[in-house]
Amino acid sequence: MANKSPLSGIKVLDFTQFESGTVCTQTLAWLGAEVWKVERPVYGELGRHSVAAPDKDTVGFVIMNMNKKSITCNLKTPEGADLMRRLIEKVDVVVENMGPGSIERLGLGYDDCKKINDKIIFASIKGFALDGPYADYPAFDPIATHTGGLVAATGHPHEPIKCGISVADSGSGITCAMSIIAALYQRETQGIGQRVDVAMQDVIIGLSRSGWEPYYDTGKPPRRVGNGMPLEDVAPSNTYPCKPFGINDYVHIYCSRAPGSKHFANLCKVIGREDLLEDERFATPRSRFVYRDILDSIISEWTGKHTKQEAMDILAKADVPAGALLDVGDITNDPQYLKRGMIVEVEHKDHGKLKLPGFAPRLSENHIEYKVSPDLGGSNEEIYQGILGLSEEEMEKLKNAKVI
Repeated sequence: MANKSPLSGIKVLDFTQFESGTVCTQTLAWLGAEVWKVERPVYGELGRHSVAAPDKDTVGFVIMNMNKKSITCNLKTPEGADLMRRLIEKVDVVVENMGPGSIERLGLGYDDCKKINDKIIFASIKGFALDGPYADYPAFDPIATHTGGLVAATGHPHEPIKCGISVADSGSGITCAMSIIAALYQRETQGIGQRVDVAMQDVIIGLSRSGWEPYYDTGKPPRRVGNGMPLEDVAPSNTYPCKPFGINDYVHIYCSRAPGSKHFANLCKVIGREDLLEDERFATPRSRFVYRDILDSIISEWTGKHTKQEAMDILAKADVPAGALLDVGDITNDPQYLKRGMIVEVEHKDHGKLKLPGFAPRLSENHIEYKVSPDLGGSNEEIYQGILGLSEEEMEKLKNAKVI
């Protein structure tokens, strides 16, 4: 008999949309939980369709909702709310990332759910902490990263720059999933349910924790240093151009500031400039920083003779920390990621074959069978009839009333 996944048997009622909440519930699904995604009848969740293609699922929806089941329900109707309360009796976890106060106005907040199922794990993801002064403020990923310290430390000295990926959204989703699993373990060992609250701003503050070292060392917040090292003035630490000099043809090189590091010596040997080791201008990481423009020009001359992948391979094999600037296209089309399961291939009715990111952690006893995102309401019969025992007549009545 095959081993079960870590969360096999756990049932999740999913009231999430867009990214933070959907990443949370997809993480739980990839760990074996059965996730029932609740969507609006006819239209589905707001992230399912775009203005440009209202009749097709967006690729973004597919990415965030694999391995889930979809049921439809109009939560604003008494019949719809009643269906959800009946399902709350059957599940282990409820997850929501609605706007502040929305789930409570529907009569499905934590206090409501706890009355129905006192062992429930009820998880919410919001922009700001519920016990803080910004609790009622609306927020998306850029708001959380600006208020959590990330953007203040990102960019050039006179120009803060927003992160190009949704760190607050996906980071909060993964943090919430981790917290739910901890709550499930506590329920197992102590017999208690609980509320899990994750604020996107707080997650970013936690991810920005390394900034407190320079703050206490200098009395000032971390500097913005572009591609350099914010903790200390060291070189080389930069992103260098490579052939054929396209928009993403770069390699990043960083030589450690640690005492005894041989990274810079190794770099000089690789680029054929061992003479630099005798030059007092480049004797220490800090002196190299002072003359970084000269040093960067020398390094760029070498990287410009190689592609970014060639440069990365040559340098890394010589024990010089280096990373090619890989974009989504590079990663999607490199067979190594598909082979080891970081990129997975699924077939979608609107898009055909898609190569999408899989589950990053590797658990030797968690064997994921990746399934494409669900059709809208594709599990209505399975859940409403199979779990709640509704009859055909009751189902038809709910459909005609536009409840499901």
